[in-house]
Amino acid sequence: MTTGLLNTSEPLPLEAARQALALLPGVSPDWHRHPIEQVVSPDIFFGLDCRLAVPPGSGSQPRVIGTARARAVLTAGHILQGSARVEVLLDANRRRLPWAHYAARTGVVEAINRADPADLVTGFLQGAVNSTVLDLGKTGAYVMSLLDRVPQIDRQPRLKTETGRLLWAVHVQDGAEPDSLVELRDDGMLRVRIGTPAELLPQFVEFCEILALHHWLLSALRNAFERSNRRGRRPEGELDPALSYLGHMWNPEAHLPHEMRGLWQRLENEAQLTWEWKSTVTRVRDKVSLLTRKAIEEALHKEVV
Repeated sequence: MTTGLLNTSEPLPLEAARQALALLPGVSPDWHRHPIEQVVSPDIFFGLDCRLAVPPGSGSQPRVIGTARARAVLTAGHILQGSARVEVLLDANRRRLPWAHYAARTGVVEAINRADPADLVTGFLQGAVNSTVLDLGKTGAYVMSLLDRVPQIDRQPRLKTETGRLLWAVHVQDGAEPDSLVELRDDGMLRVRIGTPAELLPQFVEFCEILALHHWLLSALRNAFERSNRRGRRPEGELDPALSYLGHMWNPEAHLPHEMRGLWQRLENEAQLTWEWKSTVTRVRDKVSLLTRKAIEEALHKEVV
């Protein structure tokens, strides 16, 4: 899952966003106006014939064939996400079948070789290491790139940001209570591992999209504040657009499924994300206030002189 700023100077109005995310002809995107505008594209599908990563020493990498599903999510008109996923079906067939068999099961890949589900989860969360291994991050980034063709995209964003990555993997377990493990490693990428029943998988996908969005928000605002302290930078040039673009965006429960609220609360208790966001916003606004007061004092001094 990839998150970044839409490559334009102003947020897309809701109607323009709905048109932009109609990625399948004749299929309208889902959308919400309140409490935060959000538009979700219909799923689009990509054919796959590749290997899955496994931990070192776990044997050969299983070959999978089928399709991945991906969608774009646009929040508040200017925060864009590319969300891609695939369901891996084990022990289905020992040989490759005609493509029509796989195309009929959208969003599913079948493993030809034997594989341990725990190894597949661990291997995927390590991240793709070569071009022969499944890399859903590239699929999500491609879906995001489809919005570059929208006429309202002027390619002149006023805020410098980096894209964020989140990897998630689920071991489907019937009757299990949802329980997740969230890791942030030195590479800056979030990794989420969970066991959950199949019926809660769509809600968990939304949980990960919301987590990715808010982790990106926090990182983007923190990075803007750090850049404002560097020598040779105009602090206002970093802080003003950061507050304008991001300052009003924090609301993780706006679209959080009811079934995932317990997971989010446990994450809040451990990581204190909302506290860190409020603290960072306060620091940014305090610095803007100090810069404003300094500018006023300098202007008054010039008038007196």
